[in-house]
Amino acid sequence: MRKYLYIIASVFMLATFNSCSENELDIYPPTSDDIADIDTEEKLQQFLNSGYLTIASTSSYGTDITAFGDILSDNMYVLTNKYQFAANLSYNSINNDFGFYGRLYDIIMSCNMVINNTKVPSSANVERIKAEAKILRGFAYFTLVNFYSPTPTSGINQEFGVPLVLENYNSTIQPARASVTEVFNQIISDLQAGAIGAADIGASQNDKVILTKTAAKLLLSRVYLTRRASGDAQLALQYASDIVNSPAAGFSPIASSGYQTYFAGNLEATSENQPETIWELDITFDTSRLTGIGSNLSLPGLYHRTDGGRSFMFTRDFYNSFSNTDVRRGNGANALLTTTGGTPTGVWTNKYPRLTESGLYLRNIKVLRFAEAQLNRIEALNLTGQTATALTELNAFATSRGGSAYSGTNLLNDILTERSKEFYAEGYRFHDLKRYSLPLVKNTNCTMNCNVPANDKLFVIPVSRTALSQNVNLTQYPGYN
Repeated sequence: MRKYLYIIASVFMLATFNSCSENELDIYPPTSDDIADIDTEEKLQQFLNSGYLTIASTSSYGTDITAFGDILSDNMYVLTNKYQFAANLSYNSINNDFGFYGRLYDIIMSCNMVINNTKVPSSANVERIKAEAKILRGFAYFTLVNFYSPTPTSGINQEFGVPLVLENYNSTIQPARASVTEVFNQIISDLQAGAIGAADIGASQNDKVILTKTAAKLLLSRVYLTRRASGDAQLALQYASDIVNSPAAGFSPIASSGYQTYFAGNLEATSENQPETIWELDITFDTSRLTGIGSNLSLPGLYHRTDGGRSFMFTRDFYNSFSNTDVRRGNGANALLTTTGGTPTGVWTNKYPRLTESGLYLRNIKVLRFAEAQLNRIEALNLTGQTATALTELNAFATSRGGSAYSGTNLLNDILTERSKEFYAEGYRFHDLKRYSLPLVKNTNCTMNCNVPANDKLFVIPVSRTALSQNVNLTQYPGYN
């Protein structure tokens, strides 16, 4: 694990007082306060905000991590020389596009400083801050183990989890990998604590950039569907059903009539802080100065067909899998999928508008959505043997989007197909294939590694040589040595 600066640069720029401002996580100029001594609620919130803004950076969910979930899958390809090691699955410990390992541990460090703090007296607000930090830390570890470790159900190399660092910053530690089981146990512990202590703010101004009880429950359902130990499917069903059947104020599914505007609309009032959104990244002119999101690197710049940096396209086969009436495909120039360009002809997406009312590249990035709770519930119903109910709910979901109903002959495949249609360009597909130990097959727009067997080493990305050189106890995943 890399050695961190005790105070990362963004911490000096952050100070939030008990709540978020109207439009963003509050940002203030550098201060001379000694924030190494965290003795006030404001400083505690400051470290939490550092974690929030770090996870929104271009090397984290602001661009790279979200993009990799599709680049490493079967439905997308890359036109330019960007992300070519990932697109061709030709990465190794020296040559790769993955720069988020240390970034996620930066987030964990900020969260640890909050969680372990004993100087600030307990209060409802302090407990809320610590609960959000636990959700954020759990999510960071879940991301790490999803990319850098084999899936728990594979039964292979289960000693290759990721290092667990739960104490405050210490430049001398050299943590070895924990087991996959140990990492998942820590993730669940953090998320369960967050589900108890975090707030569900509801529909108040700008609440969707804050991690809530509902976010923790949604992540728990995802974690249990990934681990799938005895009893996990029932727990996944419980947490997803809590959201779907009794949603907290401010959370509800989106109607098909507003689906295109929710993603591609120019106005913040119809796209950001919406009931469909459970958590989104705070992308503003001010936050972008810290996250790095802009013309050189951003999801809108990579996905949108009008941007000079456009690079990402979906295959025509994927486009053809949608019915003509599906709102997730749409028709015309403003459709969410637009067929033009590429060889063979590829498909652009408008899920990330380049220009919004706030300016270029400034749309909040949706990370957790209500639709996932619905589809996680359907998946859990299938895993618990309630297949008839699962098929009924799956078809209700698909037809609500204008899609076609499924036969249920291969219900798991139907569920994963529907997830691929709902979450394209949102970073889900690679993880869906991996957690069910399915092969990666690219039928078009592919020149190498077009058919990767299930549980191949390529489903686990390599740790960089830099990280290995900085931690003598950190071991490389087998096959990359």
